[in-house]
Amino acid sequence: MTAVVSTAFLSTAEIDELCAPLTQRHAQARHLCALLGVKDLPRRPGGLPLVGRRLVEGRLNGEHTPAAGFNWSR
Repeated sequence: MTAVVSTAFLSTAEIDELCAPLTQRHAQARHLCALLGVKDLPRRPGGLPLVGRRLVEGRLNGEHTPAAGFNWSR
């Protein structure tokens, strides 16, 4: 029996797969920010973007969570 262990954050291989032609960590972070629709992502000490698995799965599967805060439009 094979146990599937999923961590809370994406691994280096998964980030490399999402950002296929990009190899520089800063370029990968910019690409992921645009892909996920966020302003900024935290970084690991080596420069690798720290991306939550739940965020990626939700955004890529079409689940959109509205931004937190007040809705000033009427």
